[in-house]
Amino acid sequence: MHNNHNQPPVHPFTDVRLDVPPVEHLSNGISIRVVNAGQDGVNRLSVFVRGGVLHEQKPMLAAFTALTALEGTQTQSSQQIAEKLDYYGAWKSAQAYDEWVEIAFSSLNDNYQASLDVLCDCLTQPAFRVYDLAQLQRRHAASCAAALRQVKYLASVKLRELYYGASHPLAASPTPESILDFKVDQLADFHQNHYCTANMAVVLAGQITDDIRRRTDDTLGRLLMPGKATPAFDWSTFSQPAGPQQLLVHLDDAVQSAIAIAIPAVKRGHPDYFKIRILATVFGGYFGSRLMSNVREQKGYTYGINAFLAGREHDGFIGINTECDVEHTHDVLAEICREMRRLREEPVADVELQLVRQYMLGDLVKTLDTPFSVGSYVSSIITFGMYPEYFNDQVRDILAVTAADLLEMARQYLREERMITVIAGDCNRLRKYFNE
Repeated sequence: MHNNHNQPPVHPFTDVRLDVPPVEHLSNGISIRVVNAGQDGVNRLSVFVRGGVLHEQKPMLAAFTALTALEGTQTQSSQQIAEKLDYYGAWKSAQAYDEWVEIAFSSLNDNYQASLDVLCDCLTQPAFRVYDLAQLQRRHAASCAAALRQVKYLASVKLRELYYGASHPLAASPTPESILDFKVDQLADFHQNHYCTANMAVVLAGQITDDIRRRTDDTLGRLLMPGKATPAFDWSTFSQPAGPQQLLVHLDDAVQSAIAIAIPAVKRGHPDYFKIRILATVFGGYFGSRLMSNVREQKGYTYGINAFLAGREHDGFIGINTECDVEHTHDVLAEICREMRRLREEPVADVELQLVRQYMLGDLVKTLDTPFSVGSYVSSIITFGMYPEYFNDQVRDILAVTAADLLEMARQYLREERMITVIAGDCNRLRKYFNE
């Protein structure tokens, strides 16, 4: 009989590895990586176009171009596309990243050709109809207006401005007015400037048969979309901001305040990168972290607080986010600094380090669950500039990191004098606790 009082044995993760599929090329030169796995006859085809947030002339231009392209073509209306995809059990999506935009179709293998034809139609001859754009504008303008009434959103917007500088594309944020001001000509121009085969890359994931491969090359690999490849964004003029900086952002009658912090760190590929990521996990990256145990569990100041390493190919920072009652804002900041000092002064105990190792490895293992999750990870090589061995190098460093490593990282990077801090809330109440 099973005894509920006895803890089941715990076994460490072993042989956690991801072998990234090699780059292949379609007949027209578009690069493609194929993740062939799974037992179900389903697939997801993601087409990436280099023309993302860093190439916009106004916020959300890249996203709106991709989203509106999926809503109608020269030969099909948005309703016809929706009905066709519904009939074939397919699903479409679009998302903008820093340098790229992703247009993805998920479908059944039996109906792959029908979905592929719709995708290519959207890529090559989008109609950019006023009605389709207006539908998207109204929906996103309403979401933006709602976000602007949230202290968490306001804090994140202002933090990006402080960190990147007001003129940097990553610091730009939409408003309801700017969203409603989009014109179809702007979308058509952005499409013409960026949507060409020289600017594309593909990731195909699922149960990928020889027939799926052949159909992909016969259709997507035959596209004729001439144009010049968009150059990568020039990061040479960017320099990380010097701290400390602190800014209060006012929102009338805000019940809570939001705290957003950035501490400059290192870019992906730096020897310290994975060690800092492990340190950030200990600090505030899971439910049992230092910040959660202190600020939520012991003090009861917040429902949640987290820390993370936001890494890019050319930049990286340690981020900290939380919301709390206005009267506890100063106390929360003090506890954040207190936990930073603890990590600089006291080595992480072996038991805690082992727990964090297992948590992070477990999180990585989830990446290998399905062909779509593996496909998403492989896609990050394109969208986030990860290198093929990034996953395996991370596993290696998680297993090898020591308490002495984390102590060194904390002393170097977790420093109050480097903090860029934004506090959003009712400043009429906040100024009682801050000298501004």
